[in-house]
Amino acid sequence: MKNNLVKSVLLKKGLVKNILLKQVLLKTVLPAMVLLFAVISAVCPVGCKSRIEEINVLEGDFTVPHIENFAVTGGRTLQLDFTKKVSVQNVNTYESESKKDFSSASARYEEDGKRVILELAEKPETGSGYVLESLVVDESGNSLTLSIPFKGYNDNPAKVILSEVRNAYGIATVKDEDGNSVKVHRSEFAELYVLKSGNLCGIEVCSAADGESKKYTMPAIEVKKGDYITVHMRTIAADGADGQGMISETGSNLALSTHEDSCDTARDLWSENTKACFADSDIIYLKNSYNQKIMDALVYARSDLAAWKDGFKDVVKAVEESGVWGQSVSPEDGLCSDYVTSATTRSFSRQNIKQCIKAYENGMPVPGGKEVWLLTADSGRGKNKVAGVTPGYKNSSNAYTPKK
Repeated sequence: MKNNLVKSVLLKKGLVKNILLKQVLLKTVLPAMVLLFAVISAVCPVGCKSRIEEINVLEGDFTVPHIENFAVTGGRTLQLDFTKKVSVQNVNTYESESKKDFSSASARYEEDGKRVILELAEKPETGSGYVLESLVVDESGNSLTLSIPFKGYNDNPAKVILSEVRNAYGIATVKDEDGNSVKVHRSEFAELYVLKSGNLCGIEVCSAADGESKKYTMPAIEVKKGDYITVHMRTIAADGADGQGMISETGSNLALSTHEDSCDTARDLWSENTKACFADSDIIYLKNSYNQKIMDALVYARSDLAAWKDGFKDVVKAVEESGVWGQSVSPEDGLCSDYVTSATTRSFSRQNIKQCIKAYENGMPVPGGKEVWLLTADSGRGKNKVAGVTPGYKNSSNAYTPKK
């Protein structure tokens, strides 16, 4: 009797659960399924079939135009080269620091519309920073938004040549004013000589081995014919007095830089680079960043170097085409650098400055090449010392003689 009662209760509970489950299904799941079926039927009626030939494939050019080259080509002109025919819209320029609007520009097109020449309404100040902004659209409607920084054009560049180069770094012990022994850090440098007065803005000191990362770009500084300029290619973090005095002389005061190798009568400029530069086999060259022309070069290599690295190819080609070193720029055409890589008392020194001055004044090419350079070195001590390394001063002819 008791068992039958229990079974009856369980059956009733199961019945209740079934009834509740059916109610839930009728109120929630079933309406949702009906709604889903209705949506599917609306999108794809019963009996429809998907056929590939009914799918429309969009055709046309959907690639965005890319800029291949940008250059400041004149006092108020900018040149942009693109991968395809384009039109420029909403052209504007503003000052980099103040963010103030600077000038509008008009555009003309060359090279079947792939080249855009922008004529600015206002002339940018030489060396000052600006930003060009524009919307570029191609014939298919693909667009590109540009934001390009640039500096005001140097329309009176100074004519400079390489005069002396030290490609080594080292620490030396010298006597200070009180006769105490102190250590000084001597860095790599490139000395320039000015053949024609003008502005240095945009002139670059470059190394084939270093590439773009460590090049030094001259600021807007007015210089005069006959000036010497020493570009110290490394700023050194050092303790004590040796860590001071590395100041770029961009104004009229030429005595600001007091660090080792500075000169009170010549201009000293310091690169922000803190790493090693100028390899033991290298091509050091001057380039006008506005027109990319090579202005001068120094080629040197170790005697055991048979060929340049692949990364030198573009520099070798550019220097050969410029003719500033000669027809060939192979390692064997350069000076031997076997004896300078570990000694900061030796440098490559140009020996024909007077001939360079005369050639330039007569409108002739400035003579360069292996034969007009000499490896010079300091010799002697105290009163008997003869300088071989002379940054900022007239070049030495005190040749280095290897010990036998």
